[in-house]
Amino acid sequence: MTSMRALFAVAAALVLLASWACTREVVKEVPVEVVVEKEVVKEVEVPGETVVVEKEVVKEVPVEVVVTKEVVREVEVPGETVVVEKEVVKEVPVEVVVTKEVIKEVEVEKVVEKEVVKEVPKEVVVEREVVKIVEVERPGGKEKVLNIRMANMPPSLPPHTTGSGAVVQVMGYMFPRLAQPDPTLGRWVPDLAERWDVTPDGSQWTFYLRKNAVWNDGNPIIAEDVKATFESYLLPEAGWWMHNMFENLKGASDVVEGTATEISGVTIVDDNTIQLTMDPPTLTFLDTLSNLCGLAPPPVLPAHILKDIPDDQLLEHDFWSSGFMGGGPFKFVEYVPDQYMEMEANDEFYFGRPKIDRIILAIIPSADATQIAMQRGEIDVTVRGGVTNDAAQTMLLDPRFDVYATQGTVAVGFGFNQRHDHLKDVRLRQAWVHALDRKLLLDKFQNGLGSVINSPLVHSWYQKPEWDDAFPYDPERSKALLAEMNWDPNKVIMVHAGAPRDEEGRARLAVMQQMLGDVGIKIEYDTEPGAAGQNKWYDTHSAEVLYSGWGTFGHPTGWLSHINRPLEDGEFYYYNADLHELTTKGAAATDREEAAMIWQQIVEEYFHKDLPWVGLYNGAGIKVKNKRFYMPHFGEIPKPLKLSQIKVYPVHVGRDDNWQYHVEQWDIRD
Repeated sequence: MTSMRALFAVAAALVLLASWACTREVVKEVPVEVVVEKEVVKEVEVPGETVVVEKEVVKEVPVEVVVTKEVVREVEVPGETVVVEKEVVKEVPVEVVVTKEVIKEVEVEKVVEKEVVKEVPKEVVVEREVVKIVEVERPGGKEKVLNIRMANMPPSLPPHTTGSGAVVQVMGYMFPRLAQPDPTLGRWVPDLAERWDVTPDGSQWTFYLRKNAVWNDGNPIIAEDVKATFESYLLPEAGWWMHNMFENLKGASDVVEGTATEISGVTIVDDNTIQLTMDPPTLTFLDTLSNLCGLAPPPVLPAHILKDIPDDQLLEHDFWSSGFMGGGPFKFVEYVPDQYMEMEANDEFYFGRPKIDRIILAIIPSADATQIAMQRGEIDVTVRGGVTNDAAQTMLLDPRFDVYATQGTVAVGFGFNQRHDHLKDVRLRQAWVHALDRKLLLDKFQNGLGSVINSPLVHSWYQKPEWDDAFPYDPERSKALLAEMNWDPNKVIMVHAGAPRDEEGRARLAVMQQMLGDVGIKIEYDTEPGAAGQNKWYDTHSAEVLYSGWGTFGHPTGWLSHINRPLEDGEFYYYNADLHELTTKGAAATDREEAAMIWQQIVEEYFHKDLPWVGLYNGAGIKVKNKRFYMPHFGEIPKPLKLSQIKVYPVHVGRDDNWQYHVEQWDIRD
């Protein structure tokens, strides 16, 4: 049955992508008499019973029905009658034709579908089948399916190395975490750890794990899993940002350097208690631990699975593409790269079974296609990737949708690779920032939702109001700086920007190119998409300038370790030993006022003077969902008339807080 379901899911996804016209008609069944003709095909013997396989021909008496459009999906309803009909619709070009035959198994409470897929040449006009599924109520109500739009997802998702927000989503749905950030209260709250203790000086943290937590295979989730997870994140092959999460954990650096295989600062007290020793002490360990793409805490992984995978094979293992075995609110079902991932509710989840039965992460790169899918009812919410401003405004006025925003935690700006001599002069970077009307960019492309920033350190507790005017829009100042350094206005600087997803993205790039060109800085864009383009900045370091958004992390040490790195592997080719020492001092500060003064000193003496990074804005993320999808911590979302007036909801450590917080409480309200 699983392989047949997978085949139908792939075929259905291809039809959806090829034509955007693949529909399912859900018909509310009205009690009527039907004529059923049955033909016994054969009797199949199975242990303890005889199964009679019959063909059914169902003739329906015409009735009044209410039809709503939904994405074609296979629905498994144990013990219920599912009627499938063919309906010839308009001719459309597709690549596959799916023929279905429903076989009714008598004396067995399930419906088996036999699928025959016939390939036909491209651009051939064919007749497409529309499957009508008559849904009837079953104990507990009909299945609740949440369809989430993802702009993209990598083919494999190891959190150790994959710098993608999609990893945050997948891991948060399928795996446990020590704690979770509460976006409403702005603090850490229990998850796998039901509570924790911290010594007053921050030198020791003790986590007490839930005793009812189990992996999907029934094994208990224990302290050994947490220890093995931490050690896997310290493998040399893992990303340095993962290593940075444990900078204060005693013995972690020894594992990174290969002089130890176990973290000396981790003590397993018993199966449900783990103790961490910090050197130097820190009261912000959980904030630092939220370093998964700078957005969220990383998942706890199953030690009994990891131990059977050699370290040098772990990050390439199919566990991260087809073998996900977690213990979070949802269980892995299937992943078809570039199409969708499917998950189902975990009955044994320690917070209780989710209210939603199934989640489909549908991969739709196009913002325009996303708008169409949402208006058709095929997608319930956008998470990774949004819609255009025009689409958001249209949907704001549509009573079927909620449009809102979440507080920005992505610093948008320009990174400069100072391996290139012509980018080393700070006057060029000063001219760059003065040439950009950043308030105009924020208003035009972010509806004014957010703030102009002059540093990637944006946490509210150490900001100074006067920083807002540190680098005002001043084209004449830009020209003077360039003249002072004898800048050649014909020199072209290549800016890697990735492929814009829509017209707004292309317009934003064009506007910035014009602003810089007006003062004498000539840029061209490298828009190679995906990993190949990012590789030029992060790995080969061949890119001159990177225009991108960087996660701001739950704690300022995240970004500082991101930019101020030894020259041989630093993205920006910027390193200052005094800055590193000051960062270490700030991380160890146990008094919030003392820590705030350190971060303020760092911003003013390094980011504002050296300008290794030029900031644009920290924009609030506009989200759209249909009203049937209910997230309790949002409550009823206000509905103003303009995007600039929509409600902006807070976060604690990252923009994904709201998409990770008590997922089991989400609901579908038809």
